[in-house]
Amino acid sequence: MENRRLVIARGSGGTYDPACFRLEREDAKRPERGEILVRTRLLSLDPTHLNWIKLDPVFQYLPLKAGDVMIGVNIGEVLESAHPDFVVGQIVMGTWGWEELAIARGDLVRVAMPQNEAPLDDQLALFSHVGQAAGGGLLIVGEAKAGEAVLVSAAAGATGSIAAQLARAMGCRTVGIAGGADKCRYLTEELGLDGAIDYRNDNMQDKIREYFPDGVDVFFDNVGGEILDAVLMNMAMHCRIALCGAIAQYEQDAGFGGIRNLPMLLFRRARIEGYIAGSFDEESNKRVLDALIGAYRKGQLHARKHVVSFEEMPQALLLFLNGGNKGKLMASIP
Repeated sequence: MENRRLVIARGSGGTYDPACFRLEREDAKRPERGEILVRTRLLSLDPTHLNWIKLDPVFQYLPLKAGDVMIGVNIGEVLESAHPDFVVGQIVMGTWGWEELAIARGDLVRVAMPQNEAPLDDQLALFSHVGQAAGGGLLIVGEAKAGEAVLVSAAAGATGSIAAQLARAMGCRTVGIAGGADKCRYLTEELGLDGAIDYRNDNMQDKIREYFPDGVDVFFDNVGGEILDAVLMNMAMHCRIALCGAIAQYEQDAGFGGIRNLPMLLFRRARIEGYIAGSFDEESNKRVLDALIGAYRKGQLHARKHVVSFEEMPQALLLFLNGGNKGKLMASIP
């Protein structure tokens, strides 16, 4: 069987170019002990891929170098198994290469939910590493409680939209930050948030102060940079900031830049904590998944998907930088 795969041609050097990847064809491999052969159906594209492609070990989840297949969180069907926990025909979710016919390690894979409970695209968008990052940041790092005031940046994006909906579902007054009038209408009219701030056209300091006269209790941040700086000036006492991402600064070659208003953490007795989706223990992950599934079953959690083809994946990563993605970005292999 012929396999298509997206291989790292070169590191980005801090400025991403789709030419960092090349498409290759080869014969599919056979799984060895502890592995499974998977026919990939859906692949997740995430902002963190822009960090991984720099090929700097500091930014990587698993070691990557030129000539390696890029990795991600995917969904696929087991074609052949050399692992006792998986059988042919199962649908699985986990981490493996950007390949049509991929070898996956059993310890990095789990059986997906039944499709009559949630379609596969919803599972990849809501109950994968994306939901884990959103719920973990809000509930575990941010310690959000009903009745608190929550602000979410990149709230129209894959992770931010889940965090915002989950905060609203648990009874928090929730405002989202997004770029452009269309995305802001999506936050208020479709997701039901209490307000939206357009970072492209609104004065951030004034708008945050308007929505949060008593300050922000929890800030779920995907962006960093100037938006984080504006929030630091508008925190409530004992504010918690969950730093999930910093997309505004991923393309800076010479460091990430300074945050001018960091001393406000002292004056507000506030806390900022960075984390990744894999930061949490089993008990915390169960709490997050229970919250996500509970909100989903009540119709309080929805995902907008932006689907591209396998061949379009290198080009599609640019959508994270120009704001062109319309929801959870993923690729489909028919």
